[in-house]
Amino acid sequence: MVPRSDDGSSPLIPLQRPFVYFGRSYSQIYVNQNGDLTFNGAFSSYSPQRFPMYGTRDVIAVFWTDLDNRVNGEIYYNQYTSGSVLQQATQDINRYFPGLNFNANWVFVATWYEVAYYPTTGTRTTIQAVLISGGQYSFVLMNYGIIALTTHNAGYDTENSTHHFTIPGSFSNNATGRPLYPIAGTTSPRSDDGSSPLIPLSNFVNKNWFICFQVNQNGHLTFNGAFSSYSPQRFPMYGTRDIIAVFWTDLDNRVNGEIYYNQYTSSSVLQQATQDINRYFPGLNFNANWVFVATWYEVAYYPTTGTVIMYKTLKNNFINNYFTNKTLLIISPFLDHSQTMQPAFTQLSAWAAMSTYPVVGLSG
Repeated sequence: MVPRSDDGSSPLIPLQRPFVYFGRSYSQIYVNQNGDLTFNGAFSSYSPQRFPMYGTRDVIAVFWTDLDNRVNGEIYYNQYTSGSVLQQATQDINRYFPGLNFNANWVFVATWYEVAYYPTTGTRTTIQAVLISGGQYSFVLMNYGIIALTTHNAGYDTENSTHHFTIPGSFSNNATGRPLYPIAGTTSPRSDDGSSPLIPLSNFVNKNWFICFQVNQNGHLTFNGAFSSYSPQRFPMYGTRDIIAVFWTDLDNRVNGEIYYNQYTSSSVLQQATQDINRYFPGLNFNANWVFVATWYEVAYYPTTGTVIMYKTLKNNFINNYFTNKTLLIISPFLDHSQTMQPAFTQLSAWAAMSTYPVVGLSG
């Protein structure tokens, strides 16, 4: 456990396995009070800086902001070379990269648990960094629990900013980062386990050339017919339908909540979609020419009338992008080579289902 302080750090932590970060192999790490990890020394800066910094340090900014746990909150760290945590890490990586055949042999977990912002004692923010190594690959996972509003930076930067990435939403008061798309359009009929009517699309979608689909009451979209199932099933289903499950559960808006849908072939929504996709995939040079937005707005669960949930799906040509407010995952494989290399891929996603790692650790 990192000592309680303001702008402090853990002592030097020897790593039980080397961690390769963009071609550099590190055998030590520091868990810093203000939401970041560094390798060559403690880092006390409480004022988040934008990436690229073009500086002299490698930094993993889980949630770089001014944290202060002198009154409430703990900072834990631990590393694992055997046991269920390695199994969990192996499963997580292979779930997101099924062709990798990855086996974790080392995991480092740092958790900032219910830590307060300075000087607002009483705020509670929980974040977690998970470093994973195995074979020729290294990964960084970032998990986000409940986060109080503040200005922050999240992402990573390397020495001289040869490699850098900033999670969208950094330097804003929004932990998930992206502004909502318009909550407007046609209203789906109020019902339990119902669906919208068939919606003709004003543009074709992907290589299967779907020309219509339906927004279903229970949190999913289908193409070849309405789908009333209220009991979520595990994927793969090996079924006969294509489905986009935004948040598949038993919803009922007969008393409260609305389900809206709309599509756009011009206007600022296309500009917003273009900016979003190019932010996540900067080499794609993408231009959106069609966007469909479905929003389940303050809809209740069945039979708990009065519960409120809101989520939406954005779908545009060739790219599907979904988000939740629960867990943000950034995952970056760093090839284990002596020279500095570009990461094989960098992916930013949001997954409500991904479990956190143990919130335990060593004494500082």
